[in-house]
Amino acid sequence: MLCAVLQLPLGTASAADLTLNVRDSNDQAVEGAVLVADPEASSERKRTPRVAVMDQINMQFVPDVLVIQSGSSVDFPNSDQIQHQVYSFSAPKKFQLSLYAGHKYPPVEFARPGLVTVGCNIHDSMLAYIYVTDSPYFGKSDAQGTLVLHDLPAGNYTLIAWHPQLPDGGPNGVQQHITLAEGAHHEALFHLSRPMRMSLQHHESKKWLDY
Repeated sequence: MLCAVLQLPLGTASAADLTLNVRDSNDQAVEGAVLVADPEASSERKRTPRVAVMDQINMQFVPDVLVIQSGSSVDFPNSDQIQHQVYSFSAPKKFQLSLYAGHKYPPVEFARPGLVTVGCNIHDSMLAYIYVTDSPYFGKSDAQGTLVLHDLPAGNYTLIAWHPQLPDGGPNGVQQHITLAEGAHHEALFHLSRPMRMSLQHHESKKWLDY
């Protein structure tokens, strides 16, 4: 993987801005990648818990990838006309929502950082991921493979890119380090050296990825 960092002047702003981009081995944009800027200073990891939603529509989790800050919760409504049983055996958060339809259970809290793989005990083709980070600076890449983060305090950061089809990096994704200067706009590129893996979504014979 090739990583590149560029620093540009940013007028009179006191905080830093950061543009992240993910490209595959064919130099094509990677959409839907989880991107995190994790500050080295723990004092900058201000926690703002929120409630995200992962619905179940047409026997699919929607969205199939969520990124949230630790301490946040996820609501799992079932908008299908059939029942589902949502669960995870992942170490950061093990849980089970017994067979249900509609909106039966309160949101599930995710207190620990890490990657949580989510499935349905009834429909094995349903698969989703929740990436939980301590950092407040995160998001997902758009159709151009890009995410722009604003108002980051100056300092040292670990940049993380993760995607279910990422060829390397495992649950920690691929990483690079950057120092953000006050009042500057920085750019960082994740350029994958190997092809993306085939998606396991909706594959009848899929096996769970062991994270």
